[in-house]
Amino acid sequence: MNTEKLKSLETNSNVIEKYAGASAFGKNRLIYLPLLLGIFLIIFIAMAFLSDLTETIGMMALLLMGAGALLCFVVVAMMASAAKKKMIAETTFAPTCIAKKLVGNQREQAYLCIYTTDGQRHSSEFLDEIAEKIGSAIEAPQNAIDKQVANLFREDFIKPNEFAKQLPLVFTDNVVVWRKQISFVGTPDHIKQKIEDENGNFAMVALVPENARFLFEYYT
Repeated sequence: MNTEKLKSLETNSNVIEKYAGASAFGKNRLIYLPLLLGIFLIIFIAMAFLSDLTETIGMMALLLMGAGALLCFVVVAMMASAAKKKMIAETTFAPTCIAKKLVGNQREQAYLCIYTTDGQRHSSEFLDEIAEKIGSAIEAPQNAIDKQVANLFREDFIKPNEFAKQLPLVFTDNVVVWRKQISFVGTPDHIKQKIEDENGNFAMVALVPENARFLFEYYT
């Protein structure tokens, strides 16, 4: 991969502004409280209508719940906007990195990938070494650490937008390596082919290390 291009994108203000919102979302875990409450209220209202409980609960109560759900989503939008503005104001450097596809669900176009935002973030050789160790841990775990790593790469996954999980430092020679699910649904075919040509390696930007995003600007 073109490491010079990756490095040049790390100080690109357009990249920082574009990915700040998605990267910052969820960093403040309090945002999930109004989000989950709003979703719960919407589901409850829908079930009330489907189960003919409107007379039992009362239309006024349901309308109040609907207003409450709307208020929750307004609070979520305000919190997300504030987090994005704060990140843009505080960020002048956006670490780019090479990520590598390991375990995949071709039907869902979702893959478990690894990457690091440390000094090895532009080293495909480092990722190949870690990938080889992960493969060995999955096929023939030798100890508790191997079993922990193998568990992180189970194939029974589909968790969209899940934050990345860190591999044990003892397994990665004290380099922080993240495991994250990436969806390639909607990714143009020529980019998918480019990734295949690069041995499963692709570009990401990590404004928040555990919430790195696919870096489309690398492919333009």
